[in-house]
Amino acid sequence: MVPERHTPAQSRVACSHRASVLMVSERHIQGYKETMTNYYQSAYTGGGAEGFEIACFVPTITSEVGDFRPIQTVQGVLSRVECQMIIDEAEALASVSGWSTKRHGSYPTTDLPLPSLPNSLAMFNAKLEQTILPLMGAHFSQAIPGSMTSLRVADAFVVKYNAAGGQTELKPHRDGSVLSFNIALNMASEFEGGGTWFASTDSSLRLEQGEMLMHASGCLHAGSPITSGTRFILVGFVILVDYQNVAMRFMKTVWDK
Repeated sequence: MVPERHTPAQSRVACSHRASVLMVSERHIQGYKETMTNYYQSAYTGGGAEGFEIACFVPTITSEVGDFRPIQTVQGVLSRVECQMIIDEAEALASVSGWSTKRHGSYPTTDLPLPSLPNSLAMFNAKLEQTILPLMGAHFSQAIPGSMTSLRVADAFVVKYNAAGGQTELKPHRDGSVLSFNIALNMASEFEGGGTWFASTDSSLRLEQGEMLMHASGCLHAGSPITSGTRFILVGFVILVDYQNVAMRFMKTVWDK
């Protein structure tokens, strides 16, 4: 989980992208109203956030509620068995129908939506209630009013990066949600490169299997290129229901940094 510096060539590319203000991947809130119904929608409590090792990264941002760190990682959100189950189910489906490459318009990934993987979806929804939403709610409560009651997953999908003949990276962009997360599904030793690059740190965070990276969606970030092997991650976009004005102000606060 050590930040990795980009090469000078990668940094020059990243800096040119950083000058752009927008670069938002998706803004389909109407579509989100439909996709949200696939995921856990009820109450959750802060109890599920206890006992996890959290690492926070610079910079600190001041919001209307208080100071917060927009980039954080959490160890052990999924077990090795749970991670492998998701990979196996995704690969089994892809062997029949293939991986999607056009599901997201602006910054597409090679992915499969989690609702197409029923066993993984059931496990994921249990994790949302027990772990993921409580963690995100608790650790962004200093920035987002209502985070302990109103976070909802709008989209979740398994992404495959394949250096041998597939997508190897995702260019710098901002997600069109309030918070985002990704969970490493395979071991970091199975690929070279990779990780999530952030403009604010000009470095890439590589996760170990089962670790979760959670961040403000408006942070300019990218999927760093892999140079060998295969990388699998589970990505989720999280919105804030019942607090639309707060959500927009929070997103702008992050974009301005």
